[in-house]
Amino acid sequence: MAGIKITGYGCAHGDRTVTNEELARVVDSSDAWIRSRTGIESRYFADNRSNLDMACEAAEMALQRWGGDRGAVDLLLVCTFTPDLATPSVACGAAGRLGLSQKVMCLDINGACSGFVYGCTLAHAMLTAGDARCALVIGSEKISPLMDLTERGSAILFGDGAGAVVLEADGTKEFASYSDCIPESETLFCERFDPAIMMKGQEVYRFAVNAVPESIYGVLRRAGRRVEDVDWFICHQANLRILRSVAGKLDVGMEHFYVNIQRYGNTSAASVAICLSEMLEKGLLKPGQRVVITGFGAGLTCGSILLTV
Repeated sequence: MAGIKITGYGCAHGDRTVTNEELARVVDSSDAWIRSRTGIESRYFADNRSNLDMACEAAEMALQRWGGDRGAVDLLLVCTFTPDLATPSVACGAAGRLGLSQKVMCLDINGACSGFVYGCTLAHAMLTAGDARCALVIGSEKISPLMDLTERGSAILFGDGAGAVVLEADGTKEFASYSDCIPESETLFCERFDPAIMMKGQEVYRFAVNAVPESIYGVLRRAGRRVEDVDWFICHQANLRILRSVAGKLDVGMEHFYVNIQRYGNTSAASVAICLSEMLEKGLLKPGQRVVITGFGAGLTCGSILLTV
């Protein structure tokens, strides 16, 4: 299958760092308890920044690294479940603030923590079909206002941030995708008119440790590849124990998994986008390397893509 190339990348986060110690002042928890069960040490809250602010900062960085004519960007996807407004979309606001052409197609995608993977899958389809020339895909979430600080199981997990990539078609690159959904709304949900994230942690854990390896094996089968052919695994940063369990089931060392949950917490659709941007910034991703990116979350959704750098 014809692939896509990443020609720009960027990330952003909330304006305030919140440590476990600080959070423990209002949540029935402690730094040691949070670290041992999640791997999280701190996260960012966007006290004075909107979802759109973070999305545009990450996107502006990606566009500047790309360096092309912004008029060529004809597809803008913002992956989020926390838009600032019910309508218009974050994508429409971003298109205006970033100075994109009025010919750009703009929409938000709510795939929860699988959102960025779904966004890249849709962008790939349009780019390789010739329906778009250049795509800007953003994962951006402002989750902190939706946290019930009396609900320890979810309050300790989430943070605010954004990641973005510029994508173009490239016939020399590999690409494959695999997605599935177990329709249910009791394990992890957030109501619209009385918003507070509610999550059954053990059920989410059991779902993830089974669904993520299955998704990775699914995308590898479609790509005609094996686990040994993959240089990096970038999984949604939900819980360090989940990542270690997935690595064990794949029989892969943790050195092949990028981890930044200790600094960001769970940023939902922004999670793997931030990881991807950081890895490119650090030079960890080398030309020709194969990467599997996996998201999983409310829905219950799960999806993976395989691409070459």
